Amino acid sequence: MAILDYSKDASKSIAIRFHTQEHGPMGQPLFYHTPEEPAVIRGYVEFTTIRETKASDITLAFEARAESKWTEEHGGSHISYHHIIRLQEQTWDVKLNRTNKTITPGMTRYEFEVKLDPELPPTIEGRRGWFHYRFKAHMQRDFPFRNMAVKQLVWVYSSSIREMEVQVPKIYKELWNDILPVTCTLPSDTLYQGQVVPLTIRIDPFLENSIHKDQELIVTSALVKMKQYTTLREPRMLNKKRKEKKIVFILPVMEGWPITRQGFERTVMIELPDARKLAASIETVPVTKAHLLKLIMMVRAGNMEEKEAKELRVEMDVRITSPRPEHIRGTVPVYPSLPPPYEASSSDDEDDGTPPEFSRAGTTQSEYQSDIKEPISP
Repeated sequence: MAILDYSKDASKSIAIRFHTQEHGPMGQPLFYHTPEEPAVIRGYVEFTTIRETKASDITLAFEARAESKWTEEHGGSHISYHHIIRLQEQTWDVKLNRTNKTITPGMTRYEFEVKLDPELPPTIEGRRGWFHYRFKAHMQRDFPFRNMAVKQLVWVYSSSIREMEVQVPKIYKELWNDILPVTCTLPSDTLYQGQVVPLTIRIDPFLENSIHKDQELIVTSALVKMKQYTTLREPRMLNKKRKEKKIVFILPVMEGWPITRQGFERTVMIELPDARKLAASIETVPVTKAHLLKLIMMVRAGNMEEKEAKELRVEMDVRITSPRPEHIRGTVPVYPSLPPPYEASSSDDEDDGTPPEFSRAGTTQSEYQSDIKEPISP
């Protein structure tokens, strides 16, 4: 029986290094991908040995891939679903310098460069669905059980916002109970992770045909909430799907609402979470993520009792993208006033957050409508 001496590998190492000083979430090397300048990922494979080493081949592979993976229980047994789609791939064969395929002692570097395809989405982390950019270096040696390999993820901020792009405000209108016009305005329907977003809320007076005409409007409570809808697919299993939703954050807005007969306009500053807590919107075969920003208010007319307050709701479909370099480095103007803190959900895929209960005399939780909505169609 042969004795395998694995201690010989202690004198060798293989690693992937990148030409960047910036790091994104998860501590991964960071690269920016914008419509004007697609990302170019540069780096090198570094092999270090203190003695001469023989190798059959050294390969380096790059892939940008979307993946979905989950398990379901049926009748006491578990069925796993797993689907991968690669949107960009590249492989290099590193040529050894000597005919006998040996690597001399010391440090050896093999440079590489990848220019990303223009339409690739940003990096997304998740427990069941994600999009990764990954490099893998593999050194095959004469003895197969002593091959060496290393994998390294990089984080790509792929933004769909163009440089110096003039944002077109997105307006969402609602006629509450056919008697109260409500308008919400966002600077755009495309928002980026970490952005401070001004949400302008305008409520007009009660309509002329309303029994509440010339009555004061009273806001008894309000919140802004963002929800994320995820669809996971396994096309090979009869296009099996799993749909999930998650509360990304809840922002109670409890004060500052005027009481007036003339209607009013108010702007609420909303700080979106960063990429660690808020995934970008994505549409791929394995995984789709979409987002809704919701304004939920309890309102009543001046001639109504407090317990008669009704729910007013405006749902705003938005697309989340990655920040551009100038957003991260602080070279674009920011809003002077800080937004109120939001309450974030720590769950990655589960919708386990609930709106806070509003304390109002004579009102019970059962008087609020349930905030349940079917996932958005991809």
